[in-house]
Amino acid sequence: MTEQKHHLLIVDDEEAIRSALNTFLSRMGYEVRTAATGLEALTAVDEREPDLVLLDVVLDERDSSQMSGLEVCRRLRTRQHFIPIIMLTSYPEWQVESLGQGAIAFVTKPWDNNALANQIRATLGAIQHIRRESTSTTSGKILQTGSAIQIDLEHFRVSRAGQQIDLTPIEFALLAFLARSPNRHWTREELLNHVWDYSWVGYERTVDRHVAALRRKLKLERDELIETVHGVGYRLVQG
Repeated sequence: MTEQKHHLLIVDDEEAIRSALNTFLSRMGYEVRTAATGLEALTAVDEREPDLVLLDVVLDERDSSQMSGLEVCRRLRTRQHFIPIIMLTSYPEWQVESLGQGAIAFVTKPWDNNALANQIRATLGAIQHIRRESTSTTSGKILQTGSAIQIDLEHFRVSRAGQQIDLTPIEFALLAFLARSPNRHWTREELLNHVWDYSWVGYERTVDRHVAALRRKLKLERDELIETVHGVGYRLVQG
């Protein structure tokens, strides 16, 4: 069960999928609304902004007045308040396109319930953490690091030399956390407690895997920007 009742919006043109997701997520303790079209989705968001949107990439576009899932994603991205979007689709080739339009994560149909539940929890948890940290710091909404990397805390985006980098919510939260305390080293246990939160049950090597993913996606050399402190953990190096 969730610790608080988050509000989710499911957008899919297949009634069976909406019903299955509604039932599953409601049983998990979420408050769920559904929409069959892009216009219905935007209307629902205007009425009440959800904490997260599950959005089908390919909505029924036989009616020319309707929008694709990607168009809905683009429009939601223009809103002042950031709404995390997890894209759903049967076509993996749409992954890059949907993430490029501002989706924060991607789930392929047919989905595994446990994997989907974990993705939703990780997304909501990471975003809550970033927002909580943002309100308690005076460092502003944009963090600048070495290697021309910019972290946008308001829109949950990372770019290097102007090119947007696709990070998972946890990867984003880890990078932002390290960037807030440059040159300070953190143990793996401390990072698990601060980034994954105290409720996370996992192994310290989980941190290593996420650091490796950050280095790969940001195209960093070993110990460039994110330095391994041997026998301890990691720190973000700021000259």
